[in-house]
Amino acid sequence: MSRDSEQHATAPAARTPAGDIITDLDQLSLAATSRTCQHCGRSFIEGDDVVAYVHKPAEQRIYEVGHCVCAHAEHRQQEVFTLGVHELMVTGRIGVASDAATQSTWPILIDPVPVGVSAPATTTIRWLPPETPLAEQVVPTATQRQQRRTARTQVTVGGHQPTVEGDD
Repeated sequence: MSRDSEQHATAPAARTPAGDIITDLDQLSLAATSRTCQHCGRSFIEGDDVVAYVHKPAEQRIYEVGHCVCAHAEHRQQEVFTLGVHELMVTGRIGVASDAATQSTWPILIDPVPVGVSAPATTTIRWLPPETPLAEQVVPTATQRQQRRTARTQVTVGGHQPTVEGDD
């Protein structure tokens, strides 16, 4: 077997755009946020359930967290979205990452579940039903579908919870 064929046989699998999005969400730091609920001002602690507004301008490659609110149905979420920016509403929990070398810690978003998306060409949100994958190449597991159902009950936009599953 030649060296070229060995390299091709051990080359890593190609990454899909959907896989990249999910990987990006799993690595979100909350260090740049205020660490308080934008709605009620309560300080977040490790383990708190939150809804995060996550955005990525069209020319950037990395998602950033704009702000977070407590995951309570009565807390209002962002209602107007920005043209030219890929925006997500994501539920998750506050976790803590640490760096032993620098003896530092920072908050991160763990177990992220996208519940809504606003494409760069729109100013409205499209709700993701529990059965809909984030992108066509990703098939949600039963656990992910249940997490999305639960997450949708915690999100309120315009004073109303989403009542229709799908692109409402």
